[in-house]
Amino acid sequence: MEISHEGVANLDILADVLRAQRLRGTVYFRADFREPWGLDIQGGEFANFHIVVRGRCWLRTGPTGSVRALETGDVVLFPHGSPHALLHAPDAVAFPASEVTVDDSVSDEVTENRVFGGTGTVTTTLICGHFELDRNASHPLLESLPSVVLVKASQHSRAEWLATAGHLASAESSTNRPGVSAIVDKLAEALLVQTLLGYVESMSQFEEANFLAAIQDRCIGRVLELIHQDPARDWTLNEFVREAGVSRSVLTERFRALVGESPMVYLARWRMLKSRELLRDTSLTIAQVAYSVGYGSEFSFAKAFKRFFYIPPGQARGNA
Repeated sequence: MEISHEGVANLDILADVLRAQRLRGTVYFRADFREPWGLDIQGGEFANFHIVVRGRCWLRTGPTGSVRALETGDVVLFPHGSPHALLHAPDAVAFPASEVTVDDSVSDEVTENRVFGGTGTVTTTLICGHFELDRNASHPLLESLPSVVLVKASQHSRAEWLATAGHLASAESSTNRPGVSAIVDKLAEALLVQTLLGYVESMSQFEEANFLAAIQDRCIGRVLELIHQDPARDWTLNEFVREAGVSRSVLTERFRALVGESPMVYLARWRMLKSRELLRDTSLTIAQVAYSVGYGSEFSFAKAFKRFFYIPPGQARGNA
């Protein structure tokens, strides 16, 4: 499939944000579930995800217990760790996941998957895991995501890719080879980026204003692309207006509506998140990091960094 320039920009922005948020991924298992079965996931601080590799099941969410069908290739993500249940039937009883997925599960010689549930002939294959993100420094992407992100295979072009990547992450997670953690993290990053892009692709238009809608917007997406490509540049609002091709008032109003803050405030936020990433992942000096994100002096950068993160840059490096 040919990828447009806009699609590449979207992917780059999402990957940028997730790296800055210290994305870590864990795949619990790839397993077969035979009827009857039901998984109750209590939720928490992690962003749980599930990929339906084969078959179908039912997802129960929310305080009212609303139920919807999941088909082969569907992916569901819970960005805020909301409680939910996966079921073999809409009215099935769900048991705590830790009780269902016990370690003494049998092994299926054909699929090499673990097998859980009952003794029925109808089987659903799932990949389950979670994403861990640093929530100490918020970003509009995470703040604006709904409680449930459902990506239907019938509405996007990434179903096979997501299943393959999930399988690789599952296989790597089960080994003890050196460097496996870094491999799984990269696969997790790719999984989450592609899931969010699949969510974008499946929506003809976004009903709610959020960061995913912002990167799809021709004008606002262009401004975000510029900020992420060159955070060190001494950008002005007038330059953003010129690049977006709209009036100053339209840009400011639309950017605030979709991103939740003005372009200049977002630029300042992104510089801070990017600087923390550089402190954590590179050997650049604090002065070099300051210059890399657009600050003319180490002093002014350190002051801004402490105001944003409540700790000095040196301590952030020590805590990386």
